[in-house]
Amino acid sequence: MLKSIVGGVALLTVSGVAAAFPVNLDSVSGQWVDAVGGQNVTGEGTNQIRWGGSYGNKSGYGFEANPLLPQTINDASPFVLGEFTHYNYEIPSDSAIDSVNLDVYASFSNGGGAVATGPFTFNFLHNETPNNAEVEHEVCGFLCQIFPWVGPHTEITEDGPVDDIVQILFDEAVLSSEFVLDGYVYSLSLLGFEGNATELYTEENGDTSVKLLASLNVSSVPEPGTIGLLGLGLLGLGVLSRKKAA
Repeated sequence: MLKSIVGGVALLTVSGVAAAFPVNLDSVSGQWVDAVGGQNVTGEGTNQIRWGGSYGNKSGYGFEANPLLPQTINDASPFVLGEFTHYNYEIPSDSAIDSVNLDVYASFSNGGGAVATGPFTFNFLHNETPNNAEVEHEVCGFLCQIFPWVGPHTEITEDGPVDDIVQILFDEAVLSSEFVLDGYVYSLSLLGFEGNATELYTEENGDTSVKLLASLNVSSVPEPGTIGLLGLGLLGLGVLSRKKAA
């Protein structure tokens, strides 16, 4: 009997989780904050931040919300919050930032209400490589051209552009930011770059874009008190059934 009661409570909990979906992702916005280091930094508090020289092109980051909103979320599968872009240009030495945060805000709704949530924070570390650095080249010289089996040799030059590196980090405190919608408690997990990547590389005088992903999980349903009362009710029914059987 006890197994049946426990199974009943578990079944109701699972069905409650299923009832927590679908949820609509109605809107997303993002702004860059708390930049560390850098010169001529502009755009803090907006969706695009730049740094570098006082004139000409600047390196920077951008964020654009998912253009396909509103979007229906049916389960805990990953979904797209928006697109991150890294702009990499030649800038003066020591003028790049070391890190910056992207605060993301999102609005969710279902048939029972709507809620605005955030900020959910992505932390980016930046490695601005030299505009000119040592680069290895494979060269097929005179002997290689006459005797192909000799093979090419390696030469090092000092005039090669080097890809800048962007790394995304997470603080455990922001991996499960919770909010309540229509009596259900959800947690939004920030997953990072699409493809499970934690870093990306951008060529000099180029840009790289990648999607930022998240997932929505149900962390509490129904409320603990409700489950407890439900369990007591089932237990009472079990006792009555046993008395009747006796």
